[in-house]
Order: sequence, then structure tokens, then C-alpha cells
Amino acid sequence: MNGGKIGIVLSVFLGFVVTMPLSSLTIAEAAPPIKIGVVAEWDFVGGQGVKRGAEMAIREINSAGGLLGRKVEGVFYDDKCDPGEAKNATERLLYNDKVDVVCGFWRSDLAIVCQPLIMEAKKVFLIGGAASPILTVDRIKKDYNTYKYTFTGASHAFQNVLGITQGINASLNLGLGRIALMVEKAAWADPVDDYILKKYTEKIVYSTRFSTAATDFSVEFSQVKAKDADILCLVSTGRGGTAAVKQWYDMRIPAVFVGHPEHALDPNFWKITEGKCQGVVAQSVGGVMGLRITEKSIPFYNDYYKVYGEYPIGHTLGQAYDIVMVWAQSVKNAGTIESDAIVKAMEKKDLNYVGVSGILERFDEVHVPSGGGWKKGEPWGWVCFQWQNGKREIFWPEAVKTKDMIIPEWVQKLRRK
Repeated sequence: MNGGKIGIVLSVFLGFVVTMPLSSLTIAEAAPPIKIGVVAEWDFVGGQGVKRGAEMAIREINSAGGLLGRKVEGVFYDDKCDPGEAKNATERLLYNDKVDVVCGFWRSDLAIVCQPLIMEAKKVFLIGGAASPILTVDRIKKDYNTYKYTFTGASHAFQNVLGITQGINASLNLGLGRIALMVEKAAWADPVDDYILKKYTEKIVYSTRFSTAATDFSVEFSQVKAKDADILCLVSTGRGGTAAVKQWYDMRIPAVFVGHPEHALDPNFWKITEGKCQGVVAQSVGGVMGLRITEKSIPFYNDYYKVYGEYPIGHTLGQAYDIVMVWAQSVKNAGTIESDAIVKAMEKKDLNYVGVSGILERFDEVHVPSGGGWKKGEPWGWVCFQWQNGKREIFWPEAVKTKDMIIPEWVQKLRRK
């Protein structure tokens, strides 16, 4: 081989050696992102929590270098709390956007409709807020092979009951005893209504179900007053939370307001209601109220403010964030985004994920979080609080109590008449 040919071969070889690392780097940088589709009801407290919880998780994952050397990209859709729109959004995520995993839904009714679509596509489904046991207890237990891709970061409706009944029990301890039960017509709330009706049968003097779109409760409140109820247990995650509280005050309903008016979770609720929420009881998860459940809770609470310029409202925020982060941990452990491999990784009995809402030790047999909140075995560190003089005062659990529950002074005066 003459010198010219040797020079050419050597140049080509050296060029290959020199450019090989750059080519590898270019390929790594050009690797397509891992896509997580997020569908929720943005104009509602719970839906906003799902969206922002997923956003914060994606931001944190990418700031730590992404997953498997790839960036994580969120694809977001607002389903406008409409079943048809939710179904269309889910199909767009699966077949147009070709996402690798789906996170979403605060409304159980919508999740129930869309879950089969996600299962048919064999994509992992991370529930951020929907609490109906139909999605897990019923479907996974009856048909594991089809529904095994579903995992929830939310608490079951049965766990929501835990907080709601604390408000009722505290009211009973204050000497009250005639319950008016008003529960929205939603899939997640069906077991809540059933449980309370059975548990307090002899004390319930009035019960009704109302539309999630309801904002006028004057007819129902007239019945509450007519039945001489002294405990009003109202469960609303729809449009009616703020309106119900204002009408309760304006109509001078002589009953303590307990239950789950979701808008009452807003740190600005006192200002929003012009102080009419004095004495209103609600429940949330301590990690999104600035309480230290784990070492991650308070930093997350403060980071949220830096990003959005306000403090968290709905408990779904922490639950959606946690479920996405558990998925990310499982992707790393599995070394792939292939759904069946991730399911196996998420089913491990020693996940021990330290989250905002609590410690997720593992998922149980129907893929519901199992671990510890304030203490081992508690779900996600629930708290019950009452609005008192502009503040959310916690009365349960005892370990974090700031004030005892009270009967609002104006309610006491009406009861004495």
C-alpha cells in the first residue's frame, strides 16, 4: 500500500475514532422523550391538583437528569369534566401523541369510562385523584390480567370517610346528634354515602344527593332547618363548595357544617367567603397543608409556592405528584418503559418511597398505596381542620392538633332560641 492510500485510510480511521463519542452523544441527545399523558379537570380544585402534581413531578425528574438518559415530556389535556371530552382526550394521548404512560383524573366517573381504553392499549395508568373503588378493588380483583396496569396514588373513598367521620364524631362529642346528610351524585361518593347512612342510621334526620354542578342549596337547606338537624354533613367536590358555605351562613342554618366541601381546603377560603366559613370543617392531607409528614413535605409545599405563586389547595396535588414519582422510580429499577416490566417493578413489596403525602411502602393486591402517614398503617397523613378566626385549625389527629373543634357562636345562639 503506498503512502497516499495509507494516509487516506488513517485519516478515515482517526476521523471515526474522534467523532464516535460525539456521534454517541448526539444519538443520546436525540433520543425521543418519554411521554407522560396527563388528563384532568383543570377548572376544579381536584383536577388542578392532578395537573400541577404531575407537572411538579416531571420538572423534578428532568432536573435530576430524566429517565434512562431521556427527557420526560408531559402532554396535557383538559377534559372539562365531560365524559365525551375525557374519552377523546384519552384516545388522543394514546394514539396521536403516543404517550408511554397516562396520569390523570380527579373525577371517578371519567376515570371509569377511560380506564378500559388505557388498559386496551396496555399502558400504565397512574390515578392522581379519582377515589372510586370500582377502578381498583372491583376491576383489578375481578380481572387482574386486564386491569393490572392501573395504580392509584389517591386514597380510596373509604379513606375519605375516615376524615369525614372525624368531623361527625367531634360534633357528637359536643352534644349534637341530629344529622342532615347531603352528598353529591358522583361515583366516588357512592360508598361514602352508603357508609355514613349505615353508621349513623339512628341519628340521620334528612339525607339527599345533589348534582356536582349544583350551586343553589336553598331548597335542601330549608329541609335541614325543618328537620331541626344540628349537624350538616355536606360532601361536595364540584362547583358547590363555596356557594354551600355562603348559603349556610346567609340562611342561618342552625347546624355545624362538617364533611368535605372541597373549596374549603383553599388557604384563601376565609377571604373568599368573607369570613362566612367560620366553624366549617373539612379534611385534607397534611403534606399539602405545609405540615411535616416526611422530610419531603415542607420543601414541596414551599417549592409549589415558588412555581405557582400560591399555596396548594387540593390534596390530589400531593397524591398525583407521588404516584408519578413512584412510577419514575420503578422505571429506573426496571431499566425500561415497557409496561409489563414496570408493573412488576411497582408491585415489589419493598418500594419504600418517601413522598410528600407519606411513605409508600408498597401497593396492596389491588394497587392501592400501603404504608404510613402520621404513623405506620395510616393512609397519607390525613387531617381534619376547622376554620376558626381566619385560620385552618387542626383538631385531628391528636398529634398535630392546634385547636379543639367548636360550635360557631352564631349557631349556638340559634340553637338556644
